[in-house]
Amino acid sequence: MLYDKLAGIVAAGKISHAWLLTGRPEQTLEQAVQLAQALLCHDLRADGQPCGECASCKKLAAGNHPDLQLVLPRGASVKIEQTRAMQYTANLEAYEGGRRVVIIHQAHTMPPAAANSLLKILEEPQEGLFFILTAPLGDSLLETILSRVVWLRLPDDLPSGGDDVYYTALLPEMAQERELTLAMREKCRRLFELFAAADSGAALLVLAKSFRDEKAGVKRSQAVFLAELLAALNEQAAGAIKQAAGEEYKLVYAPRLLFDEQGALAAGLLTEEAARDIDGNVNGVLTLSVLFLRIYNLRKQ
Repeated sequence: MLYDKLAGIVAAGKISHAWLLTGRPEQTLEQAVQLAQALLCHDLRADGQPCGECASCKKLAAGNHPDLQLVLPRGASVKIEQTRAMQYTANLEAYEGGRRVVIIHQAHTMPPAAANSLLKILEEPQEGLFFILTAPLGDSLLETILSRVVWLRLPDDLPSGGDDVYYTALLPEMAQERELTLAMREKCRRLFELFAAADSGAALLVLAKSFRDEKAGVKRSQAVFLAELLAALNEQAAGAIKQAAGEEYKLVYAPRLLFDEQGALAAGLLTEEAARDIDGNVNGVLTLSVLFLRIYNLRKQ
């Protein structure tokens, strides 16, 4: 199901040519596809939800909709050649004579050259062309891109509307991405268990070394893991703010609040720096080892 706030916007016809969905990686990817389905649907429901029965919805569910382009990171980031290819296809007519949708998952991983390539398209939007970007945090993108998108933060407790069959049928790349994301989320939860324990230094180093054996590829696994870690730290910061205000909060990644707001934000900056280093071919295991120990020292005392 499309998030009700998004569905309401679509139903009201107040549709932007560029969106940014932020939150947990798996969650943002699912909602990006649901939004794309609503934008391409031939028989949209009155509440803004895609019908699921028209030819467009069936093509999308089968993974062969010609007017949907999905851009996933290669290795640790979205590459410049991917955005250049996207620039080319952006100038083509829609195959079915209607709308075209481009999803850029984990858009915050784009290096400056790729981001600037995207910016050129967003500056002069074409009729019927829609972009949906996803990222754990919005402020990790260029300010010039943020100024040209409608930014919507998805709630942390938003239920998943898809199952394994849905993802597998939709697009093979999405099924693989979801499987990897879930595996890296479990590693992230393990990391927070170690953060919660005393004298976890040696165990943290063992966890960092475990990335050498990832079947999906070391660099890609590290990149997805760091995206999950960034989302988990954002959750810690939001939880700390709600706790200070006496409000209820729900944690997905950690058993309890381990960081105050400033500690979580500082850890997030370290995580973003580590992601850039790994994308720049710095030794990933060494980078993660140092990162884990530095974040461990930022816990609430």
